[in-house]
Amino acid sequence: MPALLRSLVDDDPTAPRLTFYGGDHARTGERVELSARVLSTWVAKTANLLEEEFEVGPGSLVALDLPTHWKTLVLQLAVWSTGAAVRLGADRPADVLVSADAGVLAGAAARHASLERVAVALAPLATSFGAPLPDGVLDYARVVTGYGDTHAPVRAPGPDDPALETAQGRTLTHPELLDGAAAAGAGWPARVRLLTDAGPGDVVAGPLAAWARTGSLVLTPDLATLSASVVASERTTATLPRP
Repeated sequence: MPALLRSLVDDDPTAPRLTFYGGDHARTGERVELSARVLSTWVAKTANLLEEEFEVGPGSLVALDLPTHWKTLVLQLAVWSTGAAVRLGADRPADVLVSADAGVLAGAAARHASLERVAVALAPLATSFGAPLPDGVLDYARVVTGYGDTHAPVRAPGPDDPALETAQGRTLTHPELLDGAAAAGAGWPARVRLLTDAGPGDVVAGPLAAWARTGSLVLTPDLATLSASVVASERTTATLPRP
């Protein structure tokens, strides 16, 4: 994963790689665009946070209870950059739970006393979670900017180390992530600009596949919420609807 991010920066550090439209874009105008360099910096800061605060690395399991969102992708990339595994959902044990729902974070601690927890604010320009958090929960937005802009994993994952556990119970290793992405995007042109509302469980066939083609991504929680004029303005060259 670090090599994939480096390849995007080396290709063109200022080119847009991730453009996100909020689900209520028509009313709020929420649009976030990250260049290759900015995406890499967000991932580095998040990976450093996970390593320094929770000793996340190969063999660790980070549960993500998050919707389709640009921060979800940042967190997935950050977990993989440390060599750890992502588990989707909050219903099974993990080493760290990341959620945008304070109630989920509180309930998880009651079930798993040793669980580390991180709250992620999804509101645009949020500098804190913005609501009271249970004791012991780290506020991602409040602290992430204080971590380093570059990241080198403490230990690289092995070829058999798990990287992604889907909600359906399937497990992919770290090599299988990029192999799967290369296969999924094989029919797209190089530098594809992909329009998609694919969720976190479809990251391999969507975002990773586009980036493996040295491409970029236009992401939204629901394609139906984007007007024809918005879609036309983004000049996308491929579309992947949510399965």
